[in-house]
Amino acid sequence: MKKDEKQSVDEILEEKIEKVQRRREWKRFLIECVVVVTAVYLIFHYCIGLAFVSGHSMEPALKDGELVVFYRLDQAYQTDDIVIIHREENVEYVKRIVAEPGDVVELSEDGVLLVNGSPEDRDVLGETLTVSGGVEFPYTVPEGSYFVLGDNRGNSRDSRVFGAVPQEEITGRVFFHLGMTQ
Repeated sequence: MKKDEKQSVDEILEEKIEKVQRRREWKRFLIECVVVVTAVYLIFHYCIGLAFVSGHSMEPALKDGELVVFYRLDQAYQTDDIVIIHREENVEYVKRIVAEPGDVVELSEDGVLLVNGSPEDRDVLGETLTVSGGVEFPYTVPEGSYFVLGDNRGNSRDSRVFGAVPQEEITGRVFFHLGMTQ
């Protein structure tokens, strides 16, 4: 009888040990999940971001509905960077920097963009024309701002309309895009 009691005490202890181990494994798993979720949140909130291209203003480089990944921490923007601009509440623009602070932007009569007197060296859709009610050319880009245009010049709301974009309104620089649609 004592042998049976001893076995059942051993079994009970073994069950309790297994139960404690399972609880520890679950706690460890939950802690790991919280750490991973927190890390992903911090990375996507502070380091990188995602945005969908809305409209045709960046064609042919980016198509309507494509997903772009942008880096938030880089503040050293330069000509030819594609950037995300946050100008209005819940409105993000995806545009290309064509001129930096201090550059002089002009538009020739035949629709060629000139930056500091040199023609743009990029394939774009359509002519780069002035916009009624927009900025006057020649235009000098103010310090701390960038002149941005869409690659599809005939179908883009950009610096020709709203002027140079202050660096504070640039959310990040696009470094990757996926050719998928929403």
